[in-house]
Amino acid sequence: MTFGERLYELRTKKNISQEKFAEIMDVSRQSISKWETDRAYPEMSRLIFMSDYFQVSLDYLVRGKEYEEREKAETLEPKGKYFNKNMWAVWNTFITNLSGSQKTKFILLYCLVTFALFAIVLLLSYGCGYVLGQFVYHLLH
Repeated sequence: MTFGERLYELRTKKNISQEKFAEIMDVSRQSISKWETDRAYPEMSRLIFMSDYFQVSLDYLVRGKEYEEREKAETLEPKGKYFNKNMWAVWNTFITNLSGSQKTKFILLYCLVTFALFAIVLLLSYGCGYVLGQFVYHLLH
């Protein structure tokens, strides 16, 4: 079923004429006709209004997918795994879109941050070890 067919079905279920719906949407009757015959599509603000007006999801209105179908698909895959996949996709897209000089600078920055974190961990462990050693020394003497 196409967007136009869904729109026609929703409109006729509410028993609203194209003229009346055009008034509600603040467009011409011809616009409604074009939407219902898939010769044109409304802009996003009108789609959102239609979704609220007909009390259906945007997914259903635009793509024909019921909310329940999407929920079922989401329950099949753990959310954490889905989030991780998306993060890797974003990361890969970010790295892929860098130019050669940007990649070089990014690698340099990555190395500097890694070295700095390593140095901080080393200093903290040395400092904590020194303080712990002094504490133990004073306990024994």
